[in-house]
Amino acid sequence: MKKRIVLCAPLLLLATPYCYAQGYTLADANHIIIILIIIVIALIGFGGYSIHHNRIISQRNEQLRRILTALDDYRAIVGNKALTLDEQEEILKNKLSKPKKKKVIQKSEEQNFFVKMDAQVNKEKPFTDPDFDQDALIKFMGVSDEMFCKLVPRYKDPERTLDYINSLRAEYAAKILMEKSNYSAEDIASMCGFRNTAAYISAFKFSFGITPTDYLSGMSRMFKKKEQLSALN
Repeated sequence: MKKRIVLCAPLLLLATPYCYAQGYTLADANHIIIILIIIVIALIGFGGYSIHHNRIISQRNEQLRRILTALDDYRAIVGNKALTLDEQEEILKNKLSKPKKKKVIQKSEEQNFFVKMDAQVNKEKPFTDPDFDQDALIKFMGVSDEMFCKLVPRYKDPERTLDYINSLRAEYAAKILMEKSNYSAEDIASMCGFRNTAAYISAFKFSFGITPTDYLSGMSRMFKKKEQLSALN
């Protein structure tokens, strides 16, 4: 984009003598110069928008990377069956300690079940099977249909449960893109349990607000910037 603007600038300067050399009237020359000015302004505006858009994408991707890392740490702690709930609370308190002490809120049975379920599903990744649905999730957790609906009432509807499962698949896809960007969209969709590429893109955009392509390009720019800073240091 910058190269195009640089090329247009000298053309704009040469437009007047060129028009006179070609025998154009003053009115025609003015029209040509006005058109060139509009083109240059449009290029500058589009370039500025692209830079702003890329900056927003990069910031969002960095935040997403931190969130995914924090989620992994959290799930690793709560998914450790060898630890008691008190020990888990103490580890989390130390990892997420802040200057101001916060009152510890006792978790209900429903909250504990969901946290354990979320950690276990992310650890073993049964959702990579395209047939993994609500029934499969209930079987995976080893509870009855009635108990599952009681412990996680917001997932009584199979469609809402599928939305949750697809969000886990999208999260897994984001991690794969973060580590290895040379996979095709079809490969990632298959690895994460999506039935097709369209379902993968739709779930990713629903979960993170951007397409996998925008996420990947933003991650690439972010890593390049970090490499450049490391080289300078």
